Amino acid sequence: MTLTLRIENFDSLPDGGPLSVTSDGNDLQVGRSASMDWSLPDPQRHISGHHFDVSFRNGKYFLTDVSTNGVFLEGQRHRIEGAHELKSGERFQVGHYFITVSLGDAAVAAAAPPPQQVEPPQPTPPVVDDNSDPWAIGGSPAAPIDPNPRSDRSGFDDFASDFISTPTAPQPQAAPATAAPQPAAAPSPFGGSGSPFDGAPAPGAGPVLSRTPPTAPTALPIATPPQTPAQPAGGDAVLKAFCEGAGLRMPAGATTDPEAFARELGRTLRGASTEVMAMLQDRAAAKKFTKGGDRTMMGAAQNNPLKFLPDVDQALEVMFLHPRDGFMSGGDGLTDALADVRQHQVAVFAAIQPALIKLMSKLAPEDIEEALDGGLLSGGKRKAWDEFVRRWDKMTTSHENGMLDVFLSHFAESYSKATKGSGL
Repeated sequence: MTLTLRIENFDSLPDGGPLSVTSDGNDLQVGRSASMDWSLPDPQRHISGHHFDVSFRNGKYFLTDVSTNGVFLEGQRHRIEGAHELKSGERFQVGHYFITVSLGDAAVAAAAPPPQQVEPPQPTPPVVDDNSDPWAIGGSPAAPIDPNPRSDRSGFDDFASDFISTPTAPQPQAAPATAAPQPAAAPSPFGGSGSPFDGAPAPGAGPVLSRTPPTAPTALPIATPPQTPAQPAGGDAVLKAFCEGAGLRMPAGATTDPEAFARELGRTLRGASTEVMAMLQDRAAAKKFTKGGDRTMMGAAQNNPLKFLPDVDQALEVMFLHPRDGFMSGGDGLTDALADVRQHQVAVFAAIQPALIKLMSKLAPEDIEEALDGGLLSGGKRKAWDEFVRRWDKMTTSHENGMLDVFLSHFAESYSKATKGSGL
């Protein structure tokens, strides 16, 4: 049996490696390390060097998680424990990769059903005709036409077409005419469907007809009550819960459509989460560019899905639909992420001034002259020095904080140009 593991959420890997691995009964080692049978590159190092093993025993493949951060089956909150038998069509997550499982026998099993669908021959209708059942009436005349409706319709469409087809084929009515009057009474409501009088004696004629009327009334009550009176109550409950969660006071007499309200909340949440994830990525890029601060690493608990999951779909699913061990749930992820972004902004502006003061103090003419310890420059060097002092004094004389104010003035001008037209 052949096993294939394939990454489905990436078109290529950063190192140009393969997106899939195949085993013909061989064991596999998978992880971040280049020495693995299948290497999964991960600059964030969420994936362990040796993350999981695949073994082949008794004609079956088993996955064993040996990592720090775990292997998660789709829809499961907890990581895989022990040896897990792999099944075709399964989907699991390793770091930011989603991997699907394919087994070689899946194609053989899928090819078996079609011949079974072609097997039912046409000799079956004569047997059904003896029962004087409306289902038999729909089956016998529709023998040559049967392939078309089955390919185009299914379910309730086929059910209705059986009854509609009987008036178009009056020939089968000759057989009930030669038979006893009892079988003729059964097809009459269907053969004369256009007559209201033919439908009246039908309920007492056969048990099958008694099954048809109950389905109609049962469908009507289900469709009739659209829960119109219940909507205000449900809407009030949803609105009340929203106000409690948002710390707002419930407006007097306020009502809302719960479906529309929930849809708008979902749209708003997705938009906010998308922007927050982008800000977190910009924050990480700034820290990497300046080589300042420690990189956020994944821990054993309270990991923020907006930071560690690859896209907003997976982050929202973990936060609100399928909580996962080790990750924040609910609105805690958004709150934590926004707090980090705000702290990053404060830290950036707090670091600018001290850094510039430290830099400019080394370039101030008085500091340079002090460093020369009274030494004198001569010739061209002296002229260059005098020009430097003149320019420095010209830039700093009119500012209380010297060169720092000059920089902040240029910074404000550049910021204005960068944000012009962006709505900031």
